[in-house]
Amino acid sequence: MKSSWKSLSAIDLLAVAIVFYAFVLLPTVLIQGQVQTQARPGPAGQAVAKINIMAGSSLIGNIVQDVAGDKMETRTLIPPGLCPGHYDIKPSDIEALANSKALFIHDYQEYFKNITGAVEAAENPDLIITVLNVTGNWMVPVVQAAAVDRIAQALGKLDPENAAYYEGKAADRAQAILDKGEEVEDRLSDAGVEDVKVICAAMQEGFVEWAGFDIVATFGRPEDLSTTDVAQLITEAKDAGVALVIDNLQSGSTTLGASMEQDIEAIPVTISNFPGGLENTETWEKAIDKNVDLLLEALNEWEEQYG
Repeated sequence: MKSSWKSLSAIDLLAVAIVFYAFVLLPTVLIQGQVQTQARPGPAGQAVAKINIMAGSSLIGNIVQDVAGDKMETRTLIPPGLCPGHYDIKPSDIEALANSKALFIHDYQEYFKNITGAVEAAENPDLIITVLNVTGNWMVPVVQAAAVDRIAQALGKLDPENAAYYEGKAADRAQAILDKGEEVEDRLSDAGVEDVKVICAAMQEGFVEWAGFDIVATFGRPEDLSTTDVAQLITEAKDAGVALVIDNLQSGSTTLGASMEQDIEAIPVTISNFPGGLENTETWEKAIDKNVDLLLEALNEWEEQYG
């Protein structure tokens, strides 16, 4: 073998070297460069890693996506159709939390066992937990707008270089929410809901009150109601002439209204506190529209049957 190499001329060796570089070394370098650049594209060719955020609800997750855009990678911990306090955390949730930079949760979630247990199991000492103290039902436009501002502030602290970007996006988003709220309020006002008496789930009280309905009484989770509680609700509903029994999807059982319908001549209806809880409601706008659709459809049904 050594004699073969020695028999090659200098020109032959140079030709071999050129071929080796052109067909082996150069393609390898180019491929590696492409992989590194495409995996994490950034300004001026610099690599930029997205920040992983775990959201405690779809309400939070949607806002993070709206305000942060492609600068953050967002995952929602609690499925929107389930009660935030009763969801059983899965191993995949814990794994995602272990790889997250921050966890954004509602103030009422702070001491939920599923949240504290997931944080402990994730064993992520660098995890930043941000508790969002925004009072009120987040489906209400003014509350949703306040939540957008609060989340933008939290994102700015996580990523100071883009704080101004988040602030600008939040201002635009908040205005769009308030505009949508006025549109929905006009629709409810045209339907004359201010004269409609209802009883509703306590978890929906803030939204139903904003919508303009006359709330006669509220009730808790169905499994927490005694026979005496239900009897009292029926009495109050009959005396007031209630038209709707409004239940909360995330409270679990939604059969209370149906069981009371014949006793009080009221129509049962279930609405959602979170985007994505009902079909085709993945955004806040779609969720509020769906809630109002359901309420007005139920009201029309009541007017046809009992009005």
